[in-house]
Amino acid sequence: MGASSHTRAPARAARGADALLAFAAAMARGRQGEAGRALQRARRAGWPRRAAEETALMLVLHAGYPAALEALAVLAHEWPGAPHRAPERGPARRRRDGARLCRRVYGGTAPRLIENVRRLHPSLARWMIEEGYGRVLSRPGLGAVERELVAVAVLAACGWERQLVSHLLGAARVGAPRERVGAAFAIGRRMAETRARAGTARAWRRAFGAPSRGAAVDRPRARS
Repeated sequence: MGASSHTRAPARAARGADALLAFAAAMARGRQGEAGRALQRARRAGWPRRAAEETALMLVLHAGYPAALEALAVLAHEWPGAPHRAPERGPARRRRDGARLCRRVYGGTAPRLIENVRRLHPSLARWMIEEGYGRVLSRPGLGAVERELVAVAVLAACGWERQLVSHLLGAARVGAPRERVGAAFAIGRRMAETRARAGTARAWRRAFGAPSRGAAVDRPRARS
């Protein structure tokens, strides 16, 4: 996760990435102790504090302000440090950046998505592009692949089936390998309520088809 990941051994980098995903999913479910332990694993694996900070800030979108606030409090306790202050961009720049990233995540379905959200409420459609994709998800500190994997883990943990389908596909569109998408899905799904797991399984099937022996829903692995 992040621009410096090429400097770490692949296995160690993957462990750290999984730890950050576990941090996000645990905080979305209110499990502070589990989230703190995940942060320590990410720190030991050599991940920069800023990656954890950006992961916590993303929770505003997928789990709400309370989850983001509590996640930042856990981060401050487990991994003290000064927050990184990224310069704010103006509304026009955020709209441009947001529209560009939304097209990357949703591909050819982006116009239909925006129109569907606009029908629900035009303000929400504007906020989705300008605030969600433009202000939060276009920030430096985490790349599009890493952010989509965080989204997958959090949405699986919370059981938001329809949005989970979109971000499973979105992670693949921005270049996440299938085994990494599967790992993020599994990390989140382990934290979901039992009654929500059937929905997450449906989401995986809707995104990628019925799981094969090489990519089981409960324990996704790379296909041979």
